[in-house]
Amino acid sequence: MLHLSMQTQITQRQSLVFTPQLQQAIKLLLLNNFELSSYAEKVAEENPFVEVETPKAVPRLAMGGGQADHGDYDPIAHIADTSDQSFQAQIFRQVEDILPDAASRAIGYALASHLEPTGWITEPLDAIADNMGVDWARAEQVLMQLQKAEPAGLFARNLTECLKLQVRGPAVEAARLHTLIDNLALIQAGELGALRRKLNCTQEELGQALRQLRGLDPKPGLGLGGADVMPVRAPDLRAYQDASGDWVAELNNATLPVIKVDETLGRRVRKLTMEDADREFVRTSLGTARWLGRAIAQRNETSIKVAAEIVRYQKAFLENGMQYMRPLKLKAIADAVGVHESTISRVTSSMMMQTPQGCFPLKVFFSTAINTDQSDEGASARVVREKIREMVGGETPTRPLSDDRITQLLTGEGFRIARRTVAKYRKMDRIPSSSERRRHAKIASVL
Repeated sequence: MLHLSMQTQITQRQSLVFTPQLQQAIKLLLLNNFELSSYAEKVAEENPFVEVETPKAVPRLAMGGGQADHGDYDPIAHIADTSDQSFQAQIFRQVEDILPDAASRAIGYALASHLEPTGWITEPLDAIADNMGVDWARAEQVLMQLQKAEPAGLFARNLTECLKLQVRGPAVEAARLHTLIDNLALIQAGELGALRRKLNCTQEELGQALRQLRGLDPKPGLGLGGADVMPVRAPDLRAYQDASGDWVAELNNATLPVIKVDETLGRRVRKLTMEDADREFVRTSLGTARWLGRAIAQRNETSIKVAAEIVRYQKAFLENGMQYMRPLKLKAIADAVGVHESTISRVTSSMMMQTPQGCFPLKVFFSTAINTDQSDEGASARVVREKIREMVGGETPTRPLSDDRITQLLTGEGFRIARRTVAKYRKMDRIPSSSERRRHAKIASVL
């Protein structure tokens, strides 16, 4: 028979409360120094008691090998003010030069605003025309005029159009190049016989046409500094050897915000406020300001601990190069620093560190281990990827190494690795397959 009853029990348990401040602290770990500065400035706009200062760095060049000075690395200081020579400024000046009347210029400015850094317009023309409330044919007419801009190929809507806009010269050569551009798939497949039949030309004439085609620029906008839209930022951390030969990791203070809490203003405002709501606002804002300063300090401390441990572990790489990179897992650094793996993952997600070997994202220093005959620790996967790149770079172009052959060569050097792993690493480094490399060599032979 079922008996129902009620009783009271007292139990103890621990749980993590995911408070808003904890969420913000986790967010800070995901930010690099520049993103952190932007975040702090945004907070300062909303909080009258927060002051953000960015230190003025003494201009210095990027750190090289050997001993390093203790100044803050700030490559931004070396960039001249070229705002009038920016990609957008040059494009808009050409719009004004090419289009004579105000109505056409209005359409031209709209088209120019959709121009990618490559020089292409990827937004559908009919969508741009609809947004402006103009006829599609009118928008295309203006686009055709803008395609006279320099360098040739700007305002193209696809690769074929971009290359054809750059074709110059006698009619016969131009027609031959247009045919080549219409048959890029045959070029990619290395079908030289089919190309000769399409062009009705000799092997020598085909080689000449291919050389002319190779001289065209598929991304003409980059010549105007179109790539400048990508942010240029200094590293967040630096690793160098000090005067005693010890390796040191430090934050790049030139890019770190300095948070100050205006306690004086807080006291003055508290004396002047009489309403409970105002007093609560002052109390909350001051608390947020103090917390932000502590949270950023904690974030910086965690970052430097992680970087110092990475530097200690990857000392051989820092001194000798990529072939000495050791396999490293997040757990190893987490155990050494005394935090959870997820914290290490967050810290390394966006930060970059300047080393004598170059500037690298922190993620680069972590890789899986490949079993070897020479070491119980194994070799870093990045070392294996570097060896694959060296093998492919040194191969005979007409007889490229297959993935099977690369696997055999690596096995001969003591690496226990599967063919599928070699194929995966090759694809990760954007190395074409052996058949593609053979086709490329075939085309190169006629150039």
